[in-house]
Amino acid sequence: MRNRRKNGVYFRGGLSALISAAVGATVVFAGVTLISLLMTGMDMDDKVLSVLTSAALCAGSFAGGLTAARRRRQNGLLMGLLCGLFLFGVIFLLSYLFAGAAGGMKGGRKLVMTLICASVGGIIGVNTNGNSFHIR
Repeated sequence: MRNRRKNGVYFRGGLSALISAAVGATVVFAGVTLISLLMTGMDMDDKVLSVLTSAALCAGSFAGGLTAARRRRQNGLLMGLLCGLFLFGVIFLLSYLFAGAAGGMKGGRKLVMTLICASVGGIIGVNTNGNSFHIR
């Protein structure tokens, strides 16, 4: 009985991280869509484009970590890290499938950036009051 209860807790934690990674991926997609709309109206340098897409990734991972922690209401750092790993896995897989490249050195930096932003979102999500971002 005790083992089943423990497995249910792990399953709910993983499910919360998956749902939160979907929320984060949606925010990243919205950010990249906004950036592409801006690119149609003006000419952007590659470095500016890289910074803007990294900002969209940070915003998405922060939103995912925040959502994961708000759903669980405990273990914010761990939930943020787990959500960040799922989100990075999705981004890594999609970039490999569509662009044919998985990043190299930039992939490692983006992993660290994603994990830091998601864990900060998780910490903030656990430590805030109210149910304004609580998704069931």
